[in-house]
Amino acid sequence: MGDMVQCRLCKRLFPITEMSEEHYPARCVGNTDIVGVDIIKLVDQLQSTEMHHYIIQSMENGNCVEQAIGDYFDEEVAKSLYPKGRTAQTLCRECNTFLGNYDKCYLRFFNENGNPKAIKGFQKATKIKIIKSIFAKFLSVPEAANEAFDFIDFIKNENAERYDGLWKLYFVRRDFSSDIFGMPDIGTGRAEFEEGIVYELSDEKFIFNLMNFPKHDCFEMNDIFDILERNYKPVIGVGKDGGY
Repeated sequence: MGDMVQCRLCKRLFPITEMSEEHYPARCVGNTDIVGVDIIKLVDQLQSTEMHHYIIQSMENGNCVEQAIGDYFDEEVAKSLYPKGRTAQTLCRECNTFLGNYDKCYLRFFNENGNPKAIKGFQKATKIKIIKSIFAKFLSVPEAANEAFDFIDFIKNENAERYDGLWKLYFVRRDFSSDIFGMPDIGTGRAEFEEGIVYELSDEKFIFNLMNFPKHDCFEMNDIFDILERNYKPVIGVGKDGGY
């Protein structure tokens, strides 16, 4: 039989070969070839003449400054971290397919940049699926692998419209001010506070924080359930204190 793995959603056991490769976040929101910046190499290059010579040579070949810098970055500084995107074997194939219906709704939210005028036009059922899509993605976040989340039934029940459990889900829309070379960091993370735990997950446009305590007042963020309200307005950027 080999190693058996428990699906994080349905809780059934499967051979690891029968588990799906779940993308977190979804592939369609930027989780394809994830590239990072080799900071040490970048610093070294800035202190040498190699970058200067490369850019000059590129411009002599007919490229503009922006293209020359971009080419240098792609070839010399960028490194592929996850060529196929971030994936985890945390869901069985059936559950992965089930959650795909939620992801399709989130993609609409993503494509609209969370625009309140557009989101107000979504049906309530669509908004609920958007919310469930994000909650579900945290089932695949490596840092949360041992966490016993209490929103499983909310996700599994397509008709459920309320979740009153322990975990709060907040988000902000990126303003890209802290992204190196304009590249959004779509990593994951975990932080501990006296009040509890915060998990982070992000895509190319939004940053999500899942936490088992109400957010601190100093951080301005949307509660994910805000999208159900008529006065919903997205918080843009991470605020003066940097967010979680």
